[in-house]
Amino acid sequence: MKKIFSYLGILLIEVLCLTGCGFGNINDDLDTKDNSLIQTKGNCTATECIKKINPENTVDEINDIIGFDGELTDEKYNKYYWELSEDTGVEVTYYTSDKGTISIDYDRDALANSKVNFSKYDELKEKINGGISYNDFISYIGNVDGTIVEKSSYSTKYVWVADDGSYLNGTFSNNSNKCTIVTGRIK
Repeated sequence: MKKIFSYLGILLIEVLCLTGCGFGNINDDLDTKDNSLIQTKGNCTATECIKKINPENTVDEINDIIGFDGELTDEKYNKYYWELSEDTGVEVTYYTSDKGTISIDYDRDALANSKVNFSKYDELKEKINGGISYNDFISYIGNVDGTIVEKSSYSTKYVWVADDGSYLNGTFSNNSNKCTIVTGRIK
């Protein structure tokens, strides 16, 4: 009987940790959801890791940054994966060179930001074809920096997520700092 109560107690603590219940409002002073309570197997969350990893990093260097060895998941493309949690991870692919393309698996809803505003999206859309810089781009969506979700030696892809679930992905050239591709869903 003691074992059952012990297991139930541990389960309750895990549920409280995962849901944030019992810790107050984890968003009290934040505009985005707080990733600090997310359990990760490594030294960083996916959104933190991608900031630290550069396309020039070797697998050994990335292992050191993340805190454990990545798994080779595709020998043909020299693709490695670091599973940080059940729903998040970092993937690095070395297609034909010693420079990797880094991407993350992440929970888009966890990136919702109350300051992201897509009300000027139609104006933004007109500017994209002519080439718009990152700073000009964010001026149309609330002056909020995006979250890096992919980067290579050529470009960096960001995501912006509004509270209503609307989102935009913007890919920017590393050379010109101009937006090259925009995808997403605006409600």
